[in-house]
Formats: sequence, structure tokens, C-alpha cells
Amino acid sequence: MTDASLPLPTRKPAPLLPLQLVVGAFLLLRLVMHVFGAPLGDETYYWYWAQHLDLSYYDHPPLHAWLLSVVALFGWWPISTRILTWLTLGGTLWLFWLFARRLAPDNPAERFWLTAAVYLASPLFFAMTLVSYHDHLLIFLCLASAWCFLTFADRYEAGEARWRWLYGGAALLGLAVLTKYNGVLFGLGIGLFVLLRPELRPLLRTPHLWLAALLAIAIQTPVFVWNLWHGFSSYEFHFSTRWGGTPPINWTAPLTFLLITAISLGPFLIWPLLKFIATRADGFDGLAKTLAVAVLGVSTASLAAISVVLGAYFYWNIVAYIAVIPLLVRHVGRGIQLWLHLLLGLLVASAIVFNFAIAPISPLLGGKDGGSSVNFGWDIVPARVEAQLAAHPEARLAGTRYSNATQLGFALHRPDVTALSFEQDQFDYWFDADSAAGADFLILADDNDGEPEAAWLAEKFASVTELETIPVQRFGVTVFNFRILLAKGFRP
Repeated sequence: MTDASLPLPTRKPAPLLPLQLVVGAFLLLRLVMHVFGAPLGDETYYWYWAQHLDLSYYDHPPLHAWLLSVVALFGWWPISTRILTWLTLGGTLWLFWLFARRLAPDNPAERFWLTAAVYLASPLFFAMTLVSYHDHLLIFLCLASAWCFLTFADRYEAGEARWRWLYGGAALLGLAVLTKYNGVLFGLGIGLFVLLRPELRPLLRTPHLWLAALLAIAIQTPVFVWNLWHGFSSYEFHFSTRWGGTPPINWTAPLTFLLITAISLGPFLIWPLLKFIATRADGFDGLAKTLAVAVLGVSTASLAAISVVLGAYFYWNIVAYIAVIPLLVRHVGRGIQLWLHLLLGLLVASAIVFNFAIAPISPLLGGKDGGSSVNFGWDIVPARVEAQLAAHPEARLAGTRYSNATQLGFALHRPDVTALSFEQDQFDYWFDADSAAGADFLILADDNDGEPEAAWLAEKFASVTELETIPVQRFGVTVFNFRILLAKGFRP
């Protein structure tokens, strides 16, 4: 027998247990956060939206709040705000399994566990899906939409048009945009995907593609109507108000945006991402790559351009990467690059969970971090507020901004706590200032308030008196202070 006739050695499958343990570690960190971490201010803010159902809202579209309203039927438990994140995580992992079976039919289990581990270890995806922000739902819907569009495109290029997949992808895309406005960037990427594939361009001559696009747009009707009724204030907020008007042009902003975005995805994924973009792919891999690169390019380029004249937060670009993740792991491999990414991801995730569930790190080290520290003390603040309310039963309850007002309301299971702030938020559409003329308020203030808040309250009330200070300690260190104010004689 010659060497040429010898059977080729087969690669022994790498063990899956290390990857499964890593995935389990990330899930355990999520559980620690959800058991020990009080709901964050934005989480309770969105929970309040669910108690005031509307066609849309000032900050974001309404789908997430609509779903939270269903969860609220089962009670105001701390875990209630985050139940949906587990459901969407389960849906996202299921979609990863579908991609794994299609992209690696010979060993889908390894591909799945690699994808799940790389995804959970990305600081961007871990942080933005850890809590009940809109992003967890946006990610699931965008990935589901991508799967539907790819399934349709795959069959269409093979000569079999299964239109239900096209309309399903469009409906899911519409729901993604109904969750968060940056879902539009995913839709634009899908449009570019059709243009880039010569086999798909005949779709432009059929009514189905345009009807599917109209379906996605029609799903936005509640948002259009709400903005029409409220002077397009939501659109104005995102393009002007939140930036304090129109900021000056900053030509270096795109470089900063690209750098922060890449690092947030995971610094050890940057080189695999570049290899993914540069490497040729065929078959379903090539089809999926075209879609992923189209979305990546449109979203990243659009937000980089926007950052010049307005501003762009790095996490807005989260839609750019979701369709990339199932394909990226092929270029990550199972060597040192993978384990550096997973180790760094575990360290960052552990720090995030410790910072928001156990104790704020910066104050323990002598620094300040009001954004983290304000999420502690909710085991003692509600009882102190209730005691003051018993002494002043005629007073209404409020906070100095939307976040601490809704955190207090959630802790007390009261949907009537309002925010009294000079900054515009959703409370401006709920609070009837004229009917509150002359009323007294117990107001929860804290270390995040400064002179602007104090001056605004002094202008709006006949008198403002501090009743007590509530220090919050962790490991013997005072990390934050709340204050209860008695404000008398509200002046609209």
C-alpha cells in the first residue's frame, strides 16, 4: 500500500465542555445580576411606560413597553423587569443553532457553542442585553429577520420563491424598528444586500419586494401617529434636543466612534472581523456574508457620518454586528485568540455585574460614579420615604428626574410617582402641571443633583426643605446619598 492510498486522517472534534462551561459562567453572571441587582433607572422608566400604554413614547418606539405591560400582569417583582431578556436570549441562541446547522452541517454543536461563547463574551452584547433595555429585543428581532431573508434569498436564487419568508423577514424588521429607531439601519442594509446580489436584483421588478417594504413601514404607523400628535417631538429629541441643540461639526468624531465601537465588540475580534470581510465565501456562507457585510457597512458608515454633525453612541451600532457573529467564529478559531476574547469577556462581565449588583467599584476606590451608585440603597430608601409620607400624608411623591422617580415608584409598587425635572422626558406627557398647582410634594433627590436642579425646584415651589439624608454604604464605605425634600406650593 502506497502513501497515496492511505486514508486521510480525520480531525478529532475538540471537546465542547470548555465552551459550555464558559457559556454557563456568563449565564451565571446574568443570574447574579438579576437576583442581587436592583432595576436600573432606565429599566424602571420603561416599566412605567408599560403602566401608561400609548401608541409610542418620547424616547423610543413602543414595542418593548407593550411587552412589559403583559409581564406587569404577573406583578411588580424585581425580576419582572428582566424576564423578557431571558426569553430573547433563548430566542437568539436558538437562531444561532439554526445558523450552526446550516453553516457547519458536519459539526453544528461545535459551531453553536463557539457562536454562543463569542457572543456572550462580547462586552457590547453582554452589557446591552444584561438588563431590560430595548437592545435585547432589537437584537433578537434583527437576527430573526436576517434568518428569514437569508432563507428566502437562498431558495429564490435556487429558482424557488417562497414569499412567506420574505414577508416574515419584513414583518420582523418592522417590529425591530418598532423597538428602537436604529433598526432602520438594519433595514437599509437589507436593501443593499438585494442590490449587491445579482441573483436577487430581479426582485426589484416584482411587487413582492415593494409590498414587503411597505409592510415593514406600515408597522411604524403607531410611531408616526404619536409623533404627528406631539409635534414630532421624538424625532426632534434624537436629532437635536438630546444634544443640547445642534452641536458644532467634529471631523474627528468618526474615528473615535469607530475605535470605541470596535473595542466594545471585543478587541480580540477586530482581526477576525477584518479577515471575515476580506475572505471570499461561497454558497450559503457567501449569501450570509453579503447580508452581514451590507448591514455592517451601512450601519457603521451611517453612524460615523452622523457623529460628525450630531453625536452617535457606540451601542447604536449594535445592529451592525448581530448578523456577523454566526459567521465570525470561523475566523476566530479555537486557539489563543478565542481564549483571550473569552477571558477578557469574563473579566469585563464580572466587573459589570459586581459594579451594578454588589457595590459600585469607583466609590470603593475613593472615586465617584453617580450613574452606578444611584442603583444601590433601594433596600432602605422606600421605607424612609414611606415614613415621611406618613408624616406628610397630603404630599404627592416625586423624584428629581425620570430615573430615580421610577426607581422609587417601582420599589413602592406605585405608578403615580412623578418626575419633577427641568429636562424633558416622558413625564411631560403624563404630568398635568395645572392640576397640581399649590400641591405639596415629597421629592427624592440624591448626589447626582446639582445647582441647576436646586434652582429649578426653588423656582417651582414656594419653599423647599430637606427632611433627611439617607447614606448608602457598601463594605463600610458611603458610596451615595439620597435626600428627601418637602416642597410646598407647586407653581406650574
